[in-house]
Amino acid sequence: MKFRTFGDKNNKAVLFIHTLFTSADFFAPITQLLANDYFVITPTLSGHYENSTFVSTTDEIRQIKAFLSENNVTSLYAVAGFSLGGNIAYEFFCNNAEMIEKAVIDSAPLFDFPKFIKIHFLKNYTKCLNRIKSGKYDIATELNKHFNGMGEYQKDIAPIVSQESLNSLVESCYNTKIYKLSQDERKKVAFIYGSKDIARLCKGRLKKYHIHKMKGYGHCGFYRENPVEWVKQFIL
Repeated sequence: MKFRTFGDKNNKAVLFIHTLFTSADFFAPITQLLANDYFVITPTLSGHYENSTFVSTTDEIRQIKAFLSENNVTSLYAVAGFSLGGNIAYEFFCNNAEMIEKAVIDSAPLFDFPKFIKIHFLKNYTKCLNRIKSGKYDIATELNKHFNGMGEYQKDIAPIVSQESLNSLVESCYNTKIYKLSQDERKKVAFIYGSKDIARLCKGRLKKYHIHKMKGYGHCGFYRENPVEWVKQFIL
């Protein structure tokens, strides 16, 4: 995991975790806006840069906690995650709720699929990566077939993701536990799903949480189309 930070360490800290096949650059539209008042932490997940391998959600959280400890960050104003990053942010929050004021979980596929469904997704994603690595296909177009409009954001990172990382990424995307939190802890969490996002189908697992339903938007769509408005509504 690589970390990029913005702003003064003495300010309240906010942590952002990006989607599958993107990087910390996913947050470029908002980092300088937030850096005036917050210490902004934007890691790039393992497996999403050269010579690295994604192992598990647990391992990513271990690295995040080590970074916070090394930088004397003892609390977070907010943790926000998108898609795969939302899964990681959710688990991180649930195990560290006492040090986090609020969590924003956008388009997270919080499913717990049986093995044969995960194998299906793995086969499809493997085929997609093999096609884009062949150099014979338009990368963004191929990614859009599987990731609901995310291709332009993913096209620079997806070609460097290894099969080993992909195996673990699929497990992390579709094998998520829903934690039993107290009412006060649940009040800290905001879930966001677009009405055109297939990830919204996991909402049945989140009946005790507040869910923001974004009409007309796809996967991470409100953030992608209106990043400043997203920040104003959910972070500031």
